[in-house]
Amino acid sequence: MDYSAILLVVCFMILVAYLVTHSFSGRTPPGPIGLPIVGYIPYMTKKPYLDLMKLSKIYGSIFSIRLGAINVIVLGDYESTKEAFSMDAFIGRPPDSPFDLNKETLETEAFNGLPWIHQRRFSLHMLRDLGFGKSRMEDHIIDEIQELLKCIEKEGTGPIAIRTFLAPSMSNNIGSLVFGRRRQFDDPIRKMLDYSIQEGSKAAGQATWQIFFPWLRKILLFLRIGNLDTVAKTQLEFRSYASKEIEEHEATLNPNNIRDYIDGYLLEIKKRNDPAFCKPVLEDMIGAFFGAGSETVRITTEWLLLVAADMPHVRKKVQNEIDEVVGKDRVPTFADHVSMPYSMAVVMELMRWRTIIPINILRYTIADAELQGFFIPKHSYIIANLWEIHHNPAYWGADAEEFRPERFLSEDGTELLKSKYFIPFSIGKRSCPGEPMARVEVFLYFVSILQKFHLSLPQGVKADYEGVLGIGLTPKSQNICFRKRY
Repeated sequence: MDYSAILLVVCFMILVAYLVTHSFSGRTPPGPIGLPIVGYIPYMTKKPYLDLMKLSKIYGSIFSIRLGAINVIVLGDYESTKEAFSMDAFIGRPPDSPFDLNKETLETEAFNGLPWIHQRRFSLHMLRDLGFGKSRMEDHIIDEIQELLKCIEKEGTGPIAIRTFLAPSMSNNIGSLVFGRRRQFDDPIRKMLDYSIQEGSKAAGQATWQIFFPWLRKILLFLRIGNLDTVAKTQLEFRSYASKEIEEHEATLNPNNIRDYIDGYLLEIKKRNDPAFCKPVLEDMIGAFFGAGSETVRITTEWLLLVAADMPHVRKKVQNEIDEVVGKDRVPTFADHVSMPYSMAVVMELMRWRTIIPINILRYTIADAELQGFFIPKHSYIIANLWEIHHNPAYWGADAEEFRPERFLSEDGTELLKSKYFIPFSIGKRSCPGEPMARVEVFLYFVSILQKFHLSLPQGVKADYEGVLGIGLTPKSQNICFRKRY
């Protein structure tokens, strides 16, 4: 028997089947042909946002790529991303995720389908009612920052790992919003929450590739092997605590005194005849708030402090603006941002330059769609490369790879300029509902710390701006020296 001939025929059939499944129709986006079974994954590095950016230069701003068993459509420019994310067809989330959702959340599609619109709308209304953008929430953030400043001062002038203090401080902001109270940094529950968020997010980021091999993911989960087991364990502990909080809130609920997000959601459950509004979905909403609300703000602030320590010319300009607008003693408020264009430009440039979520969280089409002449079938996985949008020379100039806050300022430096291409919180119907709070937090933490301290790197140490990609692009742990001003 001629085994070589049989092998050749089998390989040919595999290739034909792959090409047929890879090309949905003549109008689907072009893209590279990877390897059987694994697709293009072997060619991807630890910086997929850069790999995809290189491919878009070959295949165009909309292209397709096979990752494992999954066909993925990649969007690499602002125009296609805006158009896609404004359509209901692109509002879905993939059925597979590193994070497990409750059965009720999956069955009602509260997170993964059109019902998310109602969850998002309610959350925005609830957050506004709780003082989003008003003095009530801002006062809490300011109090939390004052506690953080005391902790930094106690450490003296030696180099410290600022992440140790930022993480509990920022998750306390979300804790107050969701649970109605903060906890001391050394509180065992506070430590459990921080561990669940940080380790769970890191493990989920490392396990994301398993989404593209659904059969392998099930085997690894069954055998309790790999990062997904870490995600499951941290989620279980967090979810257990959230469930206990929900029960306690339900027992003491007063419709005339809404204390926090949980109270508001429990009342909404009673008002609506909607299975997508229930306690299991509330548990998942709490997890989403903590994961997205504390980690991304912490990461952004950590990057900003590294820039301030490494680039004294930037730090001095921010501090001069603080001294002029706020002064030495008054506590900064978010209202000050209107009179502090350079400080705001630094924040915005950091969000562009080190895009915290370089690849938009995976989307999933819930219906067939047409996008700029291409046919995008239902059940397609969608990636928007926000890093590429934020580093496109056509949008930002030839120096797009450089950190230059002035690109967000008028020529005389007195006015803050906005750009439609600046989308760190994504865009469209699934853009981050926590954006208003995040902007307040980042500004207040950054300005408050620089008001009180000079920042520098330990002697002989150079800043590392490479970052590590997990759920977000996190700076490598680097110690910073804080020297009291005035």
